[in-house]
Amino acid sequence: MEINEDALQNFQSSKFNFVDAKGNDVDLSNLDNSVKYTLRDGDAIVQDDMAAKDVVDTINDEYGKTLNV
Repeated sequence: MEINEDALQNFQSSKFNFVDAKGNDVDLSNLDNSVKYTLRDGDAIVQDDMAAKDVVDTINDEYGKTLNV
């Protein structure tokens, strides 16, 4: 599981963030398969109970897209 560098930069520039079950910010370079993560938009929960693979897939799929203009 590896997060694409461009996707990670795009995600970090977005309004979203991942937290662990205790509400702590997540070190995206050190994800743990035994921890469940929550995607938030500010204080609002977007998706809960995510595995490490889900976090990686979400960032790569949603923020790794390139646009042809």
